[in-house]
Amino acid sequence: MAKLFATETCMEVVNESMRIHGGYGFSREFEVEQLYRDAPLLVIGEGTNEIQRIIIAKRLLERARGA
Repeated sequence: MAKLFATETCMEVVNESMRIHGGYGFSREFEVEQLYRDAPLLVIGEGTNEIQRIIIAKRLLERARGA
């Protein structure tokens, strides 16, 4: 759950920072460009966020059935 939350938040923050920086965000002189490139890899690493959501939902359903 923490990985899903962190990567979703990261994508939101990076997208917003690109909006703020505008064209400068695509320049390699600014760190925002690297973060914008690297953020999608966090979403994909160790299973995509979609798969993470499925795993979390299954575990929550198992927990609810067991209680």
